[in-house]
Amino acid sequence: MRTARLILDPPKNAFLNMALDEALFTSAPKLAIPATLRLYGWSPHAISLGRRQTPDKVDMESCRKKGMDVVKRIGGGSAVFHGDEITYCFVCRLDAMPMPDAAAWRRVFAGFLKNLGIAADSPGQCPSATSRTDSACFSGAARDEPTIGGKKFVGNARRKSKTVFLQHGSILLKNRQDVLRPLVENASPDASMGLLEILPPLSRKRARETFIDSVADEFGLKFVPGSYTPEEKSDAARIEPLKRRLPHPR
Repeated sequence: MRTARLILDPPKNAFLNMALDEALFTSAPKLAIPATLRLYGWSPHAISLGRRQTPDKVDMESCRKKGMDVVKRIGGGSAVFHGDEITYCFVCRLDAMPMPDAAAWRRVFAGFLKNLGIAADSPGQCPSATSRTDSACFSGAARDEPTIGGKKFVGNARRKSKTVFLQHGSILLKNRQDVLRPLVENASPDASMGLLEILPPLSRKRARETFIDSVADEFGLKFVPGSYTPEEKSDAARIEPLKRRLPHPR
C-alpha cells in the first residue's frame, strides 16, 4: 500500500482554491510522495469555468451583484456553481500510478454512496453530458459520475501532463437550484441533487471521511495528513493574481 498526502483545507476564495490546485499539479513531479488528495470548500460561493470555456459567456455583472467570484479551472469540463459541497483535488505522478479511467472513478463514487447506505443508479438514468454541447456541468452525467434517482450529485474534470494527472470535482451536499441558467449562456436545465436531500443527518465530516476511504480503497493508498510545501505555497501565491484575470486557455 502506497502512502499519499491528505490536505484538508477550510473554505477559501475561488482564486486561491484554483491556484492551489494548479500548484499541486505543477509541483507534483518534484515531490517524493507520489499522490495528494486535497479537500476544500468555497467562500464566497463561486462559479468555475472549464479550461477551454471563455468568460465572455458569463454574465459577470450579475455574478458581481450576487457576490459570486468567477474563476477558471486547470481542468476541463463545463461551468460549475460552487455552493454547499465538498470539493476534491487528486493529483498523482504517472510513474506511481497510471491515470485512472472513467470506470475506476465511477467505482470510487459508487463505493462512496454504498458506504453511506445510498444505492447508485445503473448507467444511463441521467442525461448524458457527452451527447450535446452544454455550458453547465450539472446538466448531465459523464461516465465517471454515477447518479441517484436520475439526478447527478458529483461533477468531475481532469488534466494530464507527461508526468502527472489531476482530477478534481464537486460532491454536492445541497441542490444548486439551477443557479447557472440565468448566468451562463447555453446552460441546460440542472439535473443535480444534494446528498442531504436523501440523507438529512449526513454530516460534512462523515461525507468527507467516507470519500477519503473510497479513494484509498480503489487506488490502494494510505492517506497521511500533510501540508503544502514552501514551493507549492510560493507557486499558489504567484498563480492567484493570474486567476483573477480570467486568462484564456493555454
